[in-house]
Amino acid sequence: MDANRGKIATQEEKIERARKIAMKKMDFIRHFLIYAVVMAVLAIINNTTWAGYQWWLWPALGWGIGIVAHFLSAFIYQGGSLEKRLMQRELEKMEDEE
Repeated sequence: MDANRGKIATQEEKIERARKIAMKKMDFIRHFLIYAVVMAVLAIINNTTWAGYQWWLWPALGWGIGIVAHFLSAFIYQGGSLEKRLMQRELEKMEDEE
């Protein structure tokens, strides 16, 4: 019976981890869509008022850096795998100090 309870806890942990990963991905998608809409509006404003200098590219670049960072955290370093590796290194250092 205890073995089943361990499997249930493990299954619940997996479900919770999957939910967190899915939420990170949904947050990125939402962030990207807002970015795309805002940049489109800024480009329209820029080109209807004065098309000479494309100033909207500066906020697009700045915010774009944040978008790339958000993408990396949501899809590349998903589930805290980088965080787990860093934590493991710190734990190993602590054990070596003892």
